Amino acid sequence: MKKWMLVLVALFVSASAFSQTCLDDVWQCLRNKQVPKAKKFMESCMASNPDNAQVWLMQANVNVQLFNYDNEKREKDPTIAPRYPNALEDAYSAFLKAIELDSKVEPKTGMLGAIEGQKLLADPFYEKATNFAKKGKNEDAIKYYQLAANCYELAKIKSNAAACYLQMAIVYNQAGDKDNYEKMLEKCIKTNPDVSEAAYVELYYLYKDKKDTLKCGEVLAKAEKLFTGEKEVGLYEPMMDYYSMTGNTEKLLELCDKVIASGDKTMIPICATYLTNAKSYSKAEDLLKAELVNKPNDFELLRQMGYRFAVEYYDIQDRRQAAMNARQYDEATKLFQSPERKAAMENAHEWCQKAYDVNSDNLENNRILREMKILLGITVPQELNDKINARLQH
Repeated sequence: MKKWMLVLVALFVSASAFSQTCLDDVWQCLRNKQVPKAKKFMESCMASNPDNAQVWLMQANVNVQLFNYDNEKREKDPTIAPRYPNALEDAYSAFLKAIELDSKVEPKTGMLGAIEGQKLLADPFYEKATNFAKKGKNEDAIKYYQLAANCYELAKIKSNAAACYLQMAIVYNQAGDKDNYEKMLEKCIKTNPDVSEAAYVELYYLYKDKKDTLKCGEVLAKAEKLFTGEKEVGLYEPMMDYYSMTGNTEKLLELCDKVIASGDKTMIPICATYLTNAKSYSKAEDLLKAELVNKPNDFELLRQMGYRFAVEYYDIQDRRQAAMNARQYDEATKLFQSPERKAAMENAHEWCQKAYDVNSDNLENNRILREMKILLGITVPQELNDKINARLQH
């Protein structure tokens, strides 16, 4: 038994000595910038010591150097194809394997440790992911964003990891995968809550599509606490939408006043839309008229004014229908014959026509304009019909 033990010890010492000698050769090649030669030595080391943590760690270093070697060549001539296209991924796998075999494995002088090495792979992985995303290669983009996120998490750079999850969410959304889109947005926020107000806005609209009003309110409440100043502006529209959706007219009016006071003219049509939806018709009209003094031919302002009166007309019609359903025929007749109904139709037609004269290609405005012409007994121009039909066919 003792002889067998001695033989085993001798074999172990021999293998260990071989691996160290082999690794010394690789190390020397890397120090001398002889990267392809180091790769050949490394193949011999790996064949003889497949379960040695130091061998795997050196393998990872070789792959990092092979990646750099390719980059240096391509900097001189961008047309050159990479000689070692999988070097980065192989480096990552080798670093993980080294830690798996020995969590305390130490690198040779001048070489990367397993944790340090993985951290350095984050930016190259992110760059590869971005390039794949630009080319529409969604699966590859997601794969490399995930690898980059893993590396950033290891480096405790939470903001960058969250940015990876946000980019993954965008790719999933482009691919039509709403479930993973939602998961990545939630992971983004969980990883780094103040990474971007855009993540909260996107989640809000996802929850809205699911008719989850509770989550809509929760995600906006969290965002409000985190973002102020310029970033708060990005929350204004979803907040208006939420107040309008939940019937909180008081909060909606407060927010619109705040937005208008900020002087951001681009928000005026948006404010007008939500004020109209909240049946604050006079406030929406006053807001639009004040701006039309300065921009009398602004299509969006004109369109919103037409929309404001059209919604009032639809509101009267809804009340009339409700009265009919309740068999309150006198009330229904009164609403049908009301001057408010007629004025709403006429004003909607007038403003939608003005908007059409500025821009005749907006489908929503064109449809309202045609409807009002029909209701008022005005001949619908063939051009208007043609434009609506052409848009509906696309």
